[in-house]
Parts: sequence; structure tokens; C-alpha cells
Amino acid sequence: KRMTAIVQVEYRPSLLSIREDILQCLGHPVVSVLGSRAARNLDLSDRAVGVVMIGHGAPWQERVGLIAHFRETMPAVPIVALLRRHDKVFSRADFNCPADNPPQWIRMIRQALGGIQ
Repeated sequence: KRMTAIVQVEYRPSLLSIREDILQCLGHPVVSVLGSRAARNLDLSDRAVGVVMIGHGAPWQERVGLIAHFRETMPAVPIVALLRRHDKVFSRADFNCPADNPPQWIRMIRQALGGIQ
């Protein structure tokens, strides 16, 4: 049985590698991409994706569009959206979490993955 992967979309290279290290501790393969365009171009056809985490570094509206993209292309996959301090929540994400609270978003990712395994 294939391990379900965690897909991480991040907007700053430094955060991408820090968050990738954190996510790898969960014991799943991590697919990290930098930016919304790269995320849209990702070929995940050969992957079992367990959860998508979207970083907080892009404008709110851009992230709304990316969430919509993942909803359309992978409707069953839970989405965790990381929030800036003054962000509204994303109605189409399954989980919204302050970006500066890693223990909370790790719990949400675990919960999202738990629904699949």
C-alpha cells in the first residue's frame, strides 16, 4: 500500500525547508512546491495525496484560487490553509490555522491524514 503524501505549497524558500523538516517527522512523503503556479503545474497522478497544506505567504485572493484548484482537481483531499494574523478563514479549506502555530497545524495534518489511513 502506498504511503499517502503531504503536499506543501509554500511561498518563501526558507519556510519551505523548515516546514518540510517538520512535516517529514510525521512519517509521510512530503512533496514541497514553491508558489501557486508550481502548485498548479504539479503532476500528482502517480501519488496518493493525503493532505494539502497551503502556506500563508501569498495574497489572500491568490490562495482562494489555489484552494479552488485543489478542490476541483482532488475533491476528496483535505486542505489545511495557514493564516496570517488578519486573514479571514478560507471557506473551502477543511482546516484553517494560524501559520505561527506549528503544533496546531501538525495536529490538523495528522487529523486530515487520519481520515484516510
